[in-house]
Amino acid sequence: MSGWCLTWQRMGTLALLLLAPGAFAQEPAALPAFLMERLEINPGPGPLATGGGTVLRAAELRVLILGHYQHEPMTLNAKGETMPILTSRTTGVLAVALGLSSRLQIDARIPVLTQREGDDLASQGLLGPTRHGVGSPRVGARVGLLRTEEDDAVDLASEVSVYLPFGTQGAFARGADTSILARVMVGGMLGSILAPSFELGVLVRRGVTIEVPTLEARELGSELRLGAGLMTTGAPLRAEVAINAALSWKQARGAVEVLGGARYAPREGVELFALGGLGFGSEPGIPLFRLVAGVAFNSLLGEDTRPDSDTSIVHESVPLPTPAPNRRVSDMQGSMIPNPGEASPVANVSRDKFVLDGRVYFRVGSSELPESSPDLERAVELMLTNPSVKLMTVDGHTDDSATETFNPRLGRARAEAVWRYLVERGVSPQKLRLRSYGPEHPAQSNGTVEGREKNRRVELLLMLPTNLEATP
Repeated sequence: MSGWCLTWQRMGTLALLLLAPGAFAQEPAALPAFLMERLEINPGPGPLATGGGTVLRAAELRVLILGHYQHEPMTLNAKGETMPILTSRTTGVLAVALGLSSRLQIDARIPVLTQREGDDLASQGLLGPTRHGVGSPRVGARVGLLRTEEDDAVDLASEVSVYLPFGTQGAFARGADTSILARVMVGGMLGSILAPSFELGVLVRRGVTIEVPTLEARELGSELRLGAGLMTTGAPLRAEVAINAALSWKQARGAVEVLGGARYAPREGVELFALGGLGFGSEPGIPLFRLVAGVAFNSLLGEDTRPDSDTSIVHESVPLPTPAPNRRVSDMQGSMIPNPGEASPVANVSRDKFVLDGRVYFRVGSSELPESSPDLERAVELMLTNPSVKLMTVDGHTDDSATETFNPRLGRARAEAVWRYLVERGVSPQKLRLRSYGPEHPAQSNGTVEGREKNRRVELLLMLPTNLEATP
């Protein structure tokens, strides 16, 4: 009996030794955790696929909700053939950006993996990626260094973003450690309707190696990232194209993506957008093609922008010093405000306001002052020769064309241009107040070209001294 037991024991041990390697060989291997996504939709103003060097206004909130589809975003080589680890992937993204000041913007976003498709990878010894999950949250800060709104030649900004190591395991949407993306972005205007943009960035992350016996080993690490784009401006419907490239210097590999898209603003504060493109290269995160579509909401917190509001906001966002008064103007004697019953050559005087006859007119979509502004010169003369006048209101207006009404800041930009002109010639900033209107108060009918030209204007209103009896 003991002999039979010994025989069966030896046979069982031999069977276990024979089966153990096969059992171990069938256990699928998990790919390392890494952040695969490369395209980051710009949560701030400017182009979608690049930063553009612009930042949100102070207290401006922008919320983006988008869907993102990628086809074959990750492929590896298996026995000389390309094998798609992911056939497709769909992600939803929520992004929020806030302007803390005219030069500082912060943002945060979180991706949610909603669907993925791919072949059964068990035959290749791989554990398939997770079908659903949450990706790495990203938080960032952008600092505006130069601004075209302040008469700089270009928009220039620097940004640092941090990808936190949180999220679903096995979704290729999070890293094992914190990753950092630092970028420098620049943009400007090319003519009156084109806005080019460029960016240079470095992604710093811990290197990982995809190493499976049946697949080609692949190293992933820090990268140099480049981007260039061109966007149209000044209309409800805008278009843009972009080229984004990445270079992994340690592995001496690169990849390129060509993108194009359109944006449409059906009304102020709401924008619909769509973006698509083709990828070239086998780097993870560069799909064969991708599609992005979503909606953005903009809101200015804490500011009353109603045109008929009596609480106009005193302009303090343009840090211009008060220059020395112009000697030629300040040396002039006398007052330009007429006495009761006396006609004024430059103004219409009513009981509660003093309206300059001269208005400053602008080209479509532009806030650039005309080369000659005799009416502004008379306004400077009036302010400097009448110290009793305590306040001048600078009102910016637009016409009702799509090009004008799409830009909610155009009226204010025009008022700011006049504000700078006055301050640079000695008018005290404390005596100037800005109001921004859209097309709500036309000077003439918008039904003609001539009427629209007259409506693209800045009007100057002077509050009369209390001891001056104006003519009715």
